[in-house]
Amino acid sequence: MRILIVGAGQVGSNLAKMLAERGHDVIVVDKDASKCEALASTADIQAIARDATDPSLYEELNLPTIDVVVAVTDRDEVNLLVAMIAKDYGVPRIIARVRDPRIALLMERLGIEYVIVEPVLTANVIEGIIEGKYAIVNLVPAFSGNYVLVSVTIAENDSSVGKTIDEVEYPRDAAKIIAIYDGEKLCDPAEIDRLRPNYEIIALVRRDVVENFIEAFR
Repeated sequence: MRILIVGAGQVGSNLAKMLAERGHDVIVVDKDASKCEALASTADIQAIARDATDPSLYEELNLPTIDVVVAVTDRDEVNLLVAMIAKDYGVPRIIARVRDPRIALLMERLGIEYVIVEPVLTANVIEGIIEGKYAIVNLVPAFSGNYVLVSVTIAENDSSVGKTIDEVEYPRDAAKIIAIYDGEKLCDPAEIDRLRPNYEIIALVRRDVVENFIEAFR
């Protein structure tokens, strides 16, 4: 797919690298030239240092040939503008990140199908940790299928206690563990030697295997 990402911050840059590694044609736009240079030097990505609010940019990019537009700048109003321009050009899939729920509601009313509200996403993850059970957070459909963010708290009697992550037989082709909360901090999964009670597993999981993923740790 041909994918345009507007915003080369941490989210935009990491997403661009992931998609480029999977063989997608990725274009990134950011007004910070140094970010664009750094990104282009680390992956097969076309990085363009331009102001995303310049309408002529989208004509030059031939926006109707783009399959997906992702707006993840640090300004809600810019993401709104980018999403509306993409919709006007008939881009089939538009994804926008916002912080203000009111702007998210406006986007939805204007027909932007996929809007990620960051504070809501974070709150759902924290709620799952506090409840001590597991939580499922709806995310934008991923490019290779429908995924949700799942958090699972390890109980004292769970079969996964004392095991390494590699020893747990979860569906690896449809799930990616992105962090483990040890009660004090979020850790990279590679930093965890053995799973212990009250550890929180946070993962991206394809919807159809969520129950299988959870049961693997029980």
